Amino acid sequence: MNTDSIQLITKNVSLLDENRKTIVDAWLSNTEVSKILAEHAVEKEFFAINYAHPVLNYFIGVIEGTNLIGNCPVISKLLEYLKHKNISSSQLFIICINFRKSMVHLFFQKNLMNEEIYDNISFIFDANFRGVLELFSETISQAKAESKRLYDISTKDHLTKIFNRKKFDEIFVEEIQAVNNVNKNLALILIDIDHFKNVNDAYGHETGDNVLVNLTTVVHKYIRRSDIFARWGGEEFVILMPNANKENAYHRAELMRKAIASYPFEKVGTITCSFGITDYTQAKTQSSMFSMADQALYSSKAAGRNKITVV
Repeated sequence: MNTDSIQLITKNVSLLDENRKTIVDAWLSNTEVSKILAEHAVEKEFFAINYAHPVLNYFIGVIEGTNLIGNCPVISKLLEYLKHKNISSSQLFIICINFRKSMVHLFFQKNLMNEEIYDNISFIFDANFRGVLELFSETISQAKAESKRLYDISTKDHLTKIFNRKKFDEIFVEEIQAVNNVNKNLALILIDIDHFKNVNDAYGHETGDNVLVNLTTVVHKYIRRSDIFARWGGEEFVILMPNANKENAYHRAELMRKAIASYPFEKVGTITCSFGITDYTQAKTQSSMFSMADQALYSSKAAGRNKITVV
């Protein structure tokens, strides 16, 4: 932007300065912007004081020539705040583009903006936001990747990549509440690898780990998308089946049992698993449901292993 262009806009900068509250209010009350801010629990008053007004002040400074285009820590601060609120790039674009609308609308409304002024205010806006927004989009992508990594660490078993015990317990509580609210079925399957200690002792823990990973792959083929599959600990696994009774669970478990028994595990050859099954109609609490499935699993072990017991 050349000096003449800045001077042309500067003639009208007092209008921005005098009506900064009107501009900010228009920006934050815009239907699309309000919806996004409400969705992400952004308090408008806090946002206006700490972010909206400083950004407007920055643009006025650019127009007056006291701030440099491209040197925009205020905008970076705004974008960083929106990132922490998990506002997406597309939503961010809506918020930013409505800021320009709020600015230029005042000029149109007062009949003080010609095409050249509009073009130059648009240039100020775009020159600042485009570069920062591109950088910010990269930051968002990196943040999402990091967020997924941290989520996986906190909720997934590091070896098998299925849910860990902590996450399973959280989901179990939610599913019990859902069953109580809508009176639907819920089944539980416990799985334990037979004589797994012998595998580790004979072939080493690395081979034992490979057995656990391969077993997870086999079981995945026989569960539904809605089922919650987790490693309970050591060689024990657990499956929660929403909208399924113990008969449905038995059918799935039998498919798993046969598939596991016929799978050629590297170095080890054949392994088997024992199963314990119950459903919510038999056990009316989370703890009693798990206890019953555990007793069923023990019965399968006592009966010779590689068996399924339903209670």
